[in-house]
Amino acid sequence: MSSRQEECARPDWSDDYLDSPSAPEIKAPYFDERLGAWVLSRYADVLAAFRSPVLIPTGAKGLSKKKAPDEAVRLKMRDETKAALSLRQLYKWQKILAPEVAALTQRLPIGQPVDLVGAFARPLCLTLAVAVTKADPEDAHRLQALAKDVSAAAAEPYDAKISSDAEAANAQLHGCFHSGPESLRDSGFVALSHTLPCLLANAWFALLDHPQQWRRLHQRPALVTQAMEELLRYAGLTRLLFRRAAEDVDLNGISIRKGDRAILRIAVANKDPERFPHPNEMDLAHQGKGHLALGAGLHTCVGGSLIRMAAVTVTRPLLERFAWAEIAEPVEWRGGPVFRSPTRLPAYLYEAIPAI
Repeated sequence: MSSRQEECARPDWSDDYLDSPSAPEIKAPYFDERLGAWVLSRYADVLAAFRSPVLIPTGAKGLSKKKAPDEAVRLKMRDETKAALSLRQLYKWQKILAPEVAALTQRLPIGQPVDLVGAFARPLCLTLAVAVTKADPEDAHRLQALAKDVSAAAAEPYDAKISSDAEAANAQLHGCFHSGPESLRDSGFVALSHTLPCLLANAWFALLDHPQQWRRLHQRPALVTQAMEELLRYAGLTRLLFRRAAEDVDLNGISIRKGDRAILRIAVANKDPERFPHPNEMDLAHQGKGHLALGAGLHTCVGGSLIRMAAVTVTRPLLERFAWAEIAEPVEWRGGPVFRSPTRLPAYLYEAIPAI
């Protein structure tokens, strides 16, 4: 078996870490023998991969024992999910979420350290997960505990123990959801109750790391919707996605053979200076449009509208109430090659800029 067919090694890049001291290195596509895959990091190449019908999603560890899903079935599921995420339905879920956000925002302490992940993001995202998936509210915390293992395996697919725990948790979760599109059942619950808080943690870390930008959004909260696109570009959750060529394909002059794997370095592509003029600066007013944090083309995240609605609904009241925020202690991180986020996000929140 050739190196291109064996189960592949774990990627170990760190230049795309949100707290990395150096800018990510962007390269022309190349085949990495250790990883057994083409590595794409330029914006134009990753965008082309998303748009290609030949490069299909695959697992992180090389050859999969599972049969690839039928394309017609996949497209049918996407259509069902899109229909379920109508503007009218998003508005209904926002009406459920917004009062919970307002109430919890008012309970956050002033000038005392508070974990914005555990005390704010997770409970609100759980409320949304229950509403969207129609889970039993009385069973929500048990389901959230099971979903934690599944989310951990999505972030770090190379750890055998994490994968084993996730498989067991997935089996239990699968029997708890019976209505709605398949993507808005157990997998939707995992995404909303755990992956969404991780995404928010990254966005809020970026704002805490740039307090003047926090202050700017406090003064102009109407910018939050636009600013969220830049936060997704600058601090998006997904680091890597994996593809396999269903047939030979030419991708921007690179010949990828049938069966070859490709690793899409999403976080790096979102900081390509060929696409974004000041890629390593966070410009909430002028950058973010066209980012790849939620995919693109044929492989745009089907739940993108729901993610955006939730992110803005949860974030805007936080910024409206608090004029200034600071990280309270060094941030510890969790996750793996696919995504990485703060374990906790302890912060000091102030309604006015504190006196020096």
